[in-house]
Amino acid sequence: MQTPLKDIVFEMRSLEPFPGVAARVMELAGRPDVVPSDVIALVQTDAGITSKVLKLCNSAYFGFQREIASMHEAGNRLGVTTLVNLVMTSSAGKYFRDYGGASADALARLWKRSVATAIMARLVAQKHRRCDPEQAYTAGLLQNIGSMVLERHMSDARFAIRAVAKSGCTVIEAEKRTLGLHHAEIGARLCTKWGLPELLVDTIRYHHAPEMATVNKLLAATSHLAEHLTDTLLAQEQPAGPGQDPELLYDLAPVALQVTHVTERDFEGLQERLRSELERASEFLDG
Repeated sequence: MQTPLKDIVFEMRSLEPFPGVAARVMELAGRPDVVPSDVIALVQTDAGITSKVLKLCNSAYFGFQREIASMHEAGNRLGVTTLVNLVMTSSAGKYFRDYGGASADALARLWKRSVATAIMARLVAQKHRRCDPEQAYTAGLLQNIGSMVLERHMSDARFAIRAVAKSGCTVIEAEKRTLGLHHAEIGARLCTKWGLPELLVDTIRYHHAPEMATVNKLLAATSHLAEHLTDTLLAQEQPAGPGQDPELLYDLAPVALQVTHVTERDFEGLQERLRSELERASEFLDG
């Protein structure tokens, strides 16, 4: 059963806009002279985001000895890049709650996958030390936002995608043939609509084909590898969940290993670190 492209485009258009404060925070963070106080002042204009960021700051993930009670303290303790990622995590989580026809369980699984991919992208960047780990986190968090748009259709389309993929093409091509657009393109168009930076849009668009990235191939390769490592790990833990269907896992592009200089010998260690970090990230998974 083919999902009409017009339905997907309608979902993209009707989706609630990305918080303006979060988009402006990302833009501000990209300036070379930015300091924590600049970001803090902007975040504090949105009470909802401020409260969510403080909740994450005080979570077990960071393990501070005493409670952080203000954005000023949070910014000075965490720095600009980590603060930006908390803003993005707080803002993105709302799209994985009560959305359209998707079940709460499906959205919870997709959100866990997004957070896990973000953490893994940071770990991969820390491993190769050639791009900003916090920038990699943001890309990992949002690179599969297109899957959330498709989830309301995915229960019907999954069987068709599997059948097409079994005919001899890649899963990403099977998505395109079945749905009209694959999830990476949907995510890129959505982030363009939200006014997010071109670096992020380009990475999302090409995270399954990092060799085609036009802005930063290393970041795209990092995102690609992070997704592969996350999906193979989560497939072992929750094989029935959306995005972890063993027959619908995306292929690993060899260029990702070539560009990042990460080897298959590193996979187990990276996945074990992800397991450990996810155990401390329960507040992040609340959406």
